[in-house]
Amino acid sequence: IYAYINDIIITSKDIEEYLKYIETVLDILDKVYIYISIEKSFIAYLSVRLLSYIVNGEGVAKIDNRITVFKKLKFPNTLEALE
Repeated sequence: IYAYINDIIITSKDIEEYLKYIETVLDILDKVYIYISIEKSFIAYLSVRLLSYIVNGEGVAKIDNRITVFKKLKFPNTLEALE
C-alpha cells in the first residue's frame, strides 16, 4: 500500500489479497472518519501511472519520459539556423 498526499495505491499479487487490502484500508479510513469519493476511485487497474512512476503488482518503477524528449531535440548549431 502506497500513499502520496491524497492518493492511496493498493497493489497485490492476486485478487484475494487485493480485496483484503481494500477492506483493511477502508476500515481504517472509516475509523478515523475519512471518506473517499467513489467517483474519483479507480479499482482493479493492472498498473497506474503516478507522477513519473508506474505502480503495479510487481512494485514501483521510475519512468524518465521527460528527459528522453529533451535528448531527442535537435538544437541549431549556427545563428542562421535560429532565424
